[in-house]
Amino acid sequence: MKLGVIVHSPSPHQKTLLDSLFELLGKDLVVAYAFPDNPGRKWGTHVANGPTTLLPYRAGPRCSARLREWIEASACDVWVLGSTFTSIRTQFVAGILAKSDKPWVFLGEPPRPRTGIHRLVRDHILQRVLQVCHGVIATGTESARRYQLLLGDDRPVTSVPYYIPLDAWLAQPLVTVPQATDPIRFVILAQLIHRKGIDILIEACQRLPQGRYSVDIYGEGPLRARLEKQAQDAGVAVTLHQPLPFDQRMQAFAGKHCFVFPTRWDGWGMAPVEALAAGLPVISSDQCMSAHDFIASPGSPSREHRDLPPSRNGSIIPCTPHAFADAMQHLIDHSDELPALSAAARRSTERYRPELGAAEIVRFCSGLL
Repeated sequence: MKLGVIVHSPSPHQKTLLDSLFELLGKDLVVAYAFPDNPGRKWGTHVANGPTTLLPYRAGPRCSARLREWIEASACDVWVLGSTFTSIRTQFVAGILAKSDKPWVFLGEPPRPRTGIHRLVRDHILQRVLQVCHGVIATGTESARRYQLLLGDDRPVTSVPYYIPLDAWLAQPLVTVPQATDPIRFVILAQLIHRKGIDILIEACQRLPQGRYSVDIYGEGPLRARLEKQAQDAGVAVTLHQPLPFDQRMQAFAGKHCFVFPTRWDGWGMAPVEALAAGLPVISSDQCMSAHDFIASPGSPSREHRDLPPSRNGSIIPCTPHAFADAMQHLIDHSDELPALSAAARRSTERYRPELGAAEIVRFCSGLL
């Protein structure tokens, strides 16, 4: 089988998986990037270790013809289309693949919940892709569940998460029981935007006993001044830091006890996975897709890792101040549980290996033939 993969841009979230695909398929893999970079991110350019190219898209009367010629010349048996569904070039490629005799699948995060006209427009654009694809490779088990509902039929869906190397986080020491006089140190790495729910976290801290906790927030965004004022007015032990360079962000986890993630929406959520690898239990909202793959709340073992011991490594809770305050308070009151939580957190990332994701993509796409 010769596999063609078109992804959005050279990002760290897909490089490791593409590297594993090259190791598995060699010359039988064609990789193209829809865009040369992602200007909305500061993570730099991360290109796969194999022959890659830029999608030959150039607006004009021959745009579709050029794309069709390139797709036909690539002579792939199966295609994976993983660029943003709202992009015009994604729509062009989907239309061309739909008219070819080759099976193809859409790869991506689930669509972000919207309301009003934005929901109508984006749902229509997504359905134009989903109506003509032969299946979906979703980022995570919860994402796969949502795509199965969106497809509305028996076309196949599978789950392949984003992958990045976790060596730097796995090298961090596990969490120990803090001294009786020490606060429980919570941490979060996130953009300072409404979607990340930092305001929810600050409001939750108002319900916690002063002197028993601290929260360090690493990030940047348009809401910095507003969030700093909210924390100051509330008199909570919350400190906003500048974001760390991409390759140094693991330093934010050092000396912390728990990662909190009150996101209103994350189509994957890499930071919680990094935190788990660093041995930090994670308190996450139920709107973070990666949480559903890795966090095993009491009595609910993670669906992605059923073969691992059913040890608790965090909580998946509603995205409300009350829920976060309760979960954080429980950890403050039961700090003796931290060593077991920390060990379970790291153990939950044992099967987070890109070669498994690459093998699943090959298995899934081979099945389409």
